[in-house]
Amino acid sequence: MSTRLAVSGSNLTGDVPFSAALSTAAGTFVMRSPAGERGDLTRLCQSLCEQQGLAPDQIEELIVDVGPGSYTGLRVAVTFVRFLQAFGSIPVQAVESLALLAHYACGQDADGVRVRPLLDARRGRYHTACFECRAGKLVEVSAASATDTDQVLASLEPGDRVVMPAAFAEQLGEQLRERDVQVVVARDLGADAMFAPGLPLFSVKAEDLEPRYLMATYAED
Repeated sequence: MSTRLAVSGSNLTGDVPFSAALSTAAGTFVMRSPAGERGDLTRLCQSLCEQQGLAPDQIEELIVDVGPGSYTGLRVAVTFVRFLQAFGSIPVQAVESLALLAHYACGQDADGVRVRPLLDARRGRYHTACFECRAGKLVEVSAASATDTDQVLASLEPGDRVVMPAAFAEQLGEQLRERDVQVVVARDLGADAMFAPGLPLFSVKAEDLEPRYLMATYAED
């Protein structure tokens, strides 16, 4: 089993600015920046490796959440990964925040269920995509887009599973339930979530690694 380091600066659920996780033959180990503090991703990863007796050159793969999410957090995490890859030629896998949210809502009863993650894109819009859980794998059905409330509600179908952070779940919760969909509130979603089987990870080189910010236009209609 390879030694993998996952880092996240998206702060999807508003718990902590940064989190890091190590996956080794001995298990999975997680560290999070203290709530309410700015956080230091480099020191966090250093402490995590030291705790497990690992040197940086023993890490065989990096995984990073590329957003959308916190502007500052994503920029720091992506820069950190670029640096490690440039000087160590470590293979890098990336995952989108919307896929992490969608996977959070998948469980034993989710096979064949459509999952719709929602993130606040500001300006009265939401980042969303559509996934399905198929035999333990998360499959993207429709690509990410930034749409307004009416468009989000109109695209939902009865039985859909909608997942979002607690920060604005109450804002849309009643309207979503009127559409006969399941509402899942995501909490404490950190870097260790990137080790979950079935996630749609993709390989990326340092020069192509770009964060996807909440207010960016990559997902505009």
